[in-house]
Amino acid sequence: MVKQPKPGKKFKYDLSAVLKVREIKEKKEQEKFAEKNREYNAEKKKEDEIKDEKKGKENELRNVFKAGPITNFEKVLRRKAHLEVLKEDLQKQVEKVIDASNKLEEQRTKLISSVKDKKIMEKHKERKLEEYNKLMQDLEMKFMDEIATQRFKHPEDKEKG
Repeated sequence: MVKQPKPGKKFKYDLSAVLKVREIKEKKEQEKFAEKNREYNAEKKKEDEIKDEKKGKENELRNVFKAGPITNFEKVLRRKAHLEVLKEDLQKQVEKVIDASNKLEEQRTKLISSVKDKKIMEKHKERKLEEYNKLMQDLEMKFMDEIATQRFKHPEDKEKG
């Protein structure tokens, strides 16, 4: 059975420690999420830089072919080899971006879970406060009814005094 609070007592939430723990957990999950988001953005930025470099080198190679007859075929082969290296780097970076994205989504799921857990406790606290306020209101009404009943039953006491 739930113990009844005494009239005039301030509301005290019994599970405040649990709520505090869940708030701390949510903050930690938010920090982890922010870190994963920074990692993802860094990997995405590296990918974009590699793409830009690859496009620039491809354009340079096209311009060499458009310029006319090729005098130094070895330079062309080196540029082609460099493009292949950039292509491999880009593929590796795309894999890193996908991995970072997956980690970010996992952390987002954990964050959402911790937010839900905290919200559940906050709702519970609100309901308990409403129950407490209703109980206090009922006790106050009962007290007022008792005072009114006593005055109604003993009006002669006032006349004598």
